[in-house]
Amino acid sequence: MPRPLLALAAGLALGCAMALAGVPSAAAATAQVTIDVPAGKVKSVRLRHLPRGAQVGFVIIANGKLGVALVGGKQLKGGKARALFRAAFSRRISFKVAIPASDDYYLVLDNRRGAATITVTATVEAEAGKRKAPSAPALPKPGGKFDQTRAAGGARA
Repeated sequence: MPRPLLALAAGLALGCAMALAGVPSAAAATAQVTIDVPAGKVKSVRLRHLPRGAQVGFVIIANGKLGVALVGGKQLKGGKARALFRAAFSRRISFKVAIPASDDYYLVLDNRRGAATITVTATVEAEAGKRKAPSAPALPKPGGKFDQTRAAGGARA
């Protein structure tokens, strides 16, 4: 694996570890990689150990037209590769995805239809998902046993 890809994977793993440790979202992890995608080829960048609920934003700048997709590792291994995000773009694209399940994810850069090598700079920012506050206990449904007792005049303390 080329060094820029290792740096991206290490940066995202560190960011995800910070997110899991409860570091505030202001300390989101950011990583950037520049990669050449030859004509007729597909390259991918592995984003390691993204936790469920993480918000991951991408800004991708290229010197030509490419296809891009974000796919979960389990889906790729299972043969059911359904992308969380997929698009074709020319020059620049940005998007944000909420991670549905903890896993490794792959940013796939597709230049199979291209006639020349495309240089791509991808900036990735990951932050922990928002945690929900505990909800209040559910109130009894109208007409339930509690309400019938009170309606019958049997108010209890």
